[in-house]
Amino acid sequence: MKRWAMGILVIMLLLSLIGCSTSAVPAEEQLDQKTEEAKTKGPATREDQSKKTEESDGHVENLIIGTGAENNIFNSQVQSDAFGRMNYNGLTQGNFVYVDENNDLQPYFFRSFEISEDGTKLVFTFPKDAVWHDGKPVSKEDISFTFEYMRDVKKVGSLKNLVSCEFTGENEATLTFSEPDAYYWLNSSTANTAHVYPKHIWEGVEDYREYTGEDGAIGCGPFKLVSRDKDSQTSVYEAVPENNYAGEISIDRVTLQSYSGEDTLMMAMINGEIDAMFNYANPIDASIMETVFGNPDIDPGESEYSGHYQITYGMERTPCEDIQFRKAVRSALDYEMLTTVISGGYGTAPGGGVIAPTTKGFDPSIPILKTDVEEANRLLDEGGYLDADGDGFRDYPNGERLDVMVTPQFSKSSQELLNRIADTIMASLGRVGIKSHIDEESLRNSEVWEQNVIDGKYDISIGYTTSGVARYTSAFRYFVALPRFEGEQTWLWGTYHDEDFTKTFYDTSLATNDDDYINGMKKLQQMANEECFAQALCWEKAFFPYRLDRYTGWRNYPAWGVINSRTWFDLRNISPQ
Repeated sequence: MKRWAMGILVIMLLLSLIGCSTSAVPAEEQLDQKTEEAKTKGPATREDQSKKTEESDGHVENLIIGTGAENNIFNSQVQSDAFGRMNYNGLTQGNFVYVDENNDLQPYFFRSFEISEDGTKLVFTFPKDAVWHDGKPVSKEDISFTFEYMRDVKKVGSLKNLVSCEFTGENEATLTFSEPDAYYWLNSSTANTAHVYPKHIWEGVEDYREYTGEDGAIGCGPFKLVSRDKDSQTSVYEAVPENNYAGEISIDRVTLQSYSGEDTLMMAMINGEIDAMFNYANPIDASIMETVFGNPDIDPGESEYSGHYQITYGMERTPCEDIQFRKAVRSALDYEMLTTVISGGYGTAPGGGVIAPTTKGFDPSIPILKTDVEEANRLLDEGGYLDADGDGFRDYPNGERLDVMVTPQFSKSSQELLNRIADTIMASLGRVGIKSHIDEESLRNSEVWEQNVIDGKYDISIGYTTSGVARYTSAFRYFVALPRFEGEQTWLWGTYHDEDFTKTFYDTSLATNDDDYINGMKKLQQMANEECFAQALCWEKAFFPYRLDRYTGWRNYPAWGVINSRTWFDLRNISPQ
């Protein structure tokens, strides 16, 4: 989510959109008009829409998707731009599997898959007639090359123990691991990004991130890239009927249009210029969504968001090494204000187990956090954090000056919101007599910030878990202080050195089945609630809006939206009655 106050600026920002509007009415007046209509009509319902339309079996001629990511990079190995992010949904690439609306893995390029009881083998089948977008057939050599390339060139950590890829049938293969990594790899890696690679393109390419050849976009997914225009920030994709291994492709063409901001994207949707939107881990700000509530042609696409903003307590230094102090801070936080700042009020106070209700393994028995200033003061008094010098602020039990450092994550896109969250936390601390200051050093650049958090040089660190990470790896990855194996450095931002916590996290990540994973996640949530080494700041609502007046068959995945791996096969035209 973006800064809640962005909605105040929308009217001014839309002055620049008159030239893009299909109406002669100025854009800001259009938005005012839509807002007033929303106030009187109330939210639209699918039942209202169904009365206006009837389903047709006809294909969708051209689905137009709006996005906030740029249309500049068309390399299937890179996820930074719109092309790469859309391939989380298997647009042009043959993703092995996908995660459905219930967080369950479903077949995609893998037509079936089965994990051995000991977790060391993954048996999968694949389509016999899939084709690369240059017309060449997808071969067994491509499949075996893919796993070797991911393990040896891309150094995918979840495949480091892969021993072999052996073909055990005409369209069947078995991956064998030296450790029980099959479930871990399939869930943590494949679900978003892993797909089969064309050997004739990527063989010999070591610096895959910098590859600029036009054939770098080729895949065996349901659509192929047919045109790109960086000036207009547009790319166009046509269906490849042969790659119907996940069902009949019901869309003939997809147009992906980039926009400079949420306000311009939403104006395009209001004007009927786009049909839906997809921004990975970036739903539309709630304040902007209020402009379309009540529009009978636009569904807000509301759902529970699985990602969240969170704080990690610096437990390698005072005062946060003291659990009583951490619990006092947790009680002092103003969750109503945090929810307003982060999500414009469209959300709730979080639970003590950190992860959100739509996350796999969520434990509903853990209580919701609440603001309790009286309890915070009691804990601080009991812990000896008193105002020793009479300056109005609490001091350490030994009488030394207490001044808590608050460290927002460095982020070019969300720094303003992160700083506002920091302000809200500091205001909450002030209400119980805790003096605090912002960590100016860590705001210099991302390298300084990351080194400081790796070194544990923080008291309260503010971070973020995306919806993709929340799906399997979970927020707990950011709270780990110790590596699983020597030399591992990725995301070691936590300061909780408890051996049981560390072992539980890695055991859960390396689970061999759903039951073990879910049980591990529940244990981690209990630890977070009891030890308070970290916490979420609010559980948000997500808005991924889409139009109702043209197509039917949308599936709104929680925290993801209606553009997902099923869209290409489920969407159908709607014909007016």
